[in-house]
Amino acid sequence: MENEYQTKEMKASEMKAPKSSGMKKPENMEDGAIFEKKGMFFFKWKGGECGYHSMADAELGLKKVSGNVS
Repeated sequence: MENEYQTKEMKASEMKAPKSSGMKKPENMEDGAIFEKKGMFFFKWKGGECGYHSMADAELGLKKVSGNVS
């Protein structure tokens, strides 16, 4: 069984890091303030930080955790 093992050549990823939208992290950091960090969108909620790939997803996530979803 060990004789059947073969190695595989690995290549570097061709993915590129997302570009910054220029959105700044809020100074006061209140619960629900959406900010961008390293191409992802975050908001603080009750001591935690939730991250999303897009601003729209972050807004929907914020509505969900705050109980404002219908």
